[in-house]
Amino acid sequence: MNAFQRYVVAVCVLVLCVAPMFAKSSELIECIDSPTAAVHDYGAYNINFRMFTGGSILSRMNFGVFKIVNLGFGWELQQLVGNQNVTVAPPTLSLKIRPYAGGIFLPALALGYDGQGSYYNSNTNDFAQKERGIYVVLTRELLMPGFELSTGANMNDFKSDTVYGFANLNINMENVFVIMAEYDNIHYQPENRLNGGLRFALTDDLSVDLAGRDLVGSGPMAKERIIRVNYTGRF
Repeated sequence: MNAFQRYVVAVCVLVLCVAPMFAKSSELIECIDSPTAAVHDYGAYNINFRMFTGGSILSRMNFGVFKIVNLGFGWELQQLVGNQNVTVAPPTLSLKIRPYAGGIFLPALALGYDGQGSYYNSNTNDFAQKERGIYVVLTRELLMPGFELSTGANMNDFKSDTVYGFANLNINMENVFVIMAEYDNIHYQPENRLNGGLRFALTDDLSVDLAGRDLVGSGPMAKERIIRVNYTGRF
């Protein structure tokens, strides 16, 4: 057996060993901050709580109101844990529609609106990190089940007509844990955010995310560590 044949055999063995690790996979509705084209099934719902800087908590609820339509709500409470005054942000609304679930060659397509920003400022009545606003996202499975890439664009200010980009990658390892990475808020270099994290499945319905936001940034909110608890159920 020559060197080339040994290389081919080694690649085949590697694929056969690794592929079963991805055999049982489920779609991620969102990565750390950015969405994918996946939606909750009709009658399904998700509740998650994100714990972040300053003892703050962001609560979000999403419901599968139709087969291709999800409706959600969000509410940020800053400094909820601790002895400082609690800053209460106004509740927000989100909507996602997936008109095309994807095929053999074409990616899945979703359109939506997300009004949830981060770090609400009660003096300006606005979020320090703006909401995503309206967006379009494409999601495609690559190489093997559980390995998904999503790319999209969003606009949150119609006065400036500024369009931002985002991309995320998630690798589902037998529904035991998920590797998540994303490049978000792509427009002007200092404002771009590189995020990464892991999702651990505690049960079929309950998971915990450990993630870092703006890992290479230098701003006041850079290198932020967050914990998110996710619960999914059905009516």
